[in-house]
Amino acid sequence: MLELAEAKLNIVTAIANNDEEEAVAHLLHSQGCNIVFRSLNLQLLGDFLNNSDSELIVIYSKEFLTNSQIEELQAKFSNPKFIELSTGVNKQFLLGQLAQVSRPPLIHQLSRINNLTAVFGSLASPGISTITNHLALATSAKIIASTHHNLRPLTSAQVDVISAAQLDKTLADIGSDPVIIDAGACINLTKILSDRRASALWLSQSLICAKSIIYVVRANDNGMTYLSEFVSDFKKVINPPKILYVLNQQRFDRKGEVIQGKFLELIGSQNHVQVPYDRRSEHSPSGGLARFWRNTTFNKQIAKIGSQQI
Repeated sequence: MLELAEAKLNIVTAIANNDEEEAVAHLLHSQGCNIVFRSLNLQLLGDFLNNSDSELIVIYSKEFLTNSQIEELQAKFSNPKFIELSTGVNKQFLLGQLAQVSRPPLIHQLSRINNLTAVFGSLASPGISTITNHLALATSAKIIASTHHNLRPLTSAQVDVISAAQLDKTLADIGSDPVIIDAGACINLTKILSDRRASALWLSQSLICAKSIIYVVRANDNGMTYLSEFVSDFKKVINPPKILYVLNQQRFDRKGEVIQGKFLELIGSQNHVQVPYDRRSEHSPSGGLARFWRNTTFNKQIAKIGSQQI
């Protein structure tokens, strides 16, 4: 439940289909929203908006209002916000749209930060924190990690562990040195922008503020499935930051070649780095790395990521 009742939303419906309107009304009442007017036609809708001074959200269907009529109403009335009803009454989408409208403004206005990089990744533990740790050491960057994440691998790099609620304040005063956010796992970035949970707030602020992001996937079939969904969704992100894809724990056998082919097919011409599997990379990275390991392919690829993104 998105706790829409806390926002005390006043809803106006402008839906042509009676069954769809009933379904929407039932959903909104269950979430504690207040339906203040149910429009029967455009004339009555205009009259109601003209006589109302409340903050309103108009949920409409294409059958009720055309694009030109919406533009006319938006030009005439600055107060109401309009949300188009998806085909078939997609409840999750509608609640997400309402949550995005009702989310309170952030204390600090978020914007791109030139020295900030965020490391995201797919599900199933692809090595997001491990890659973050090695990148921080390779670029002398500080790490910002979240209290809601699981226990992360140790590192000798500086790590500030904060809550999601503290992230916007922390980013407002990070200075000029390079900073990397251990953002965590995510598949659909567009969905988190309307989610009010702490984990989603952390992800969305990381996305909005980072000048560049790194997306890590493990070199296996599950990783390619997650990557396919992420790439498709990332195309929908408005004004996205620069992105680099990392194929992590790549092996050089027949199966590895198949995975590599799928990876390259999914990301196309976008920037990418393939990091080979190296058991030593799973150990805690520190400033005292053994000399024999400093020039491995793994470290060279980490340095390549750092030079491109940080």
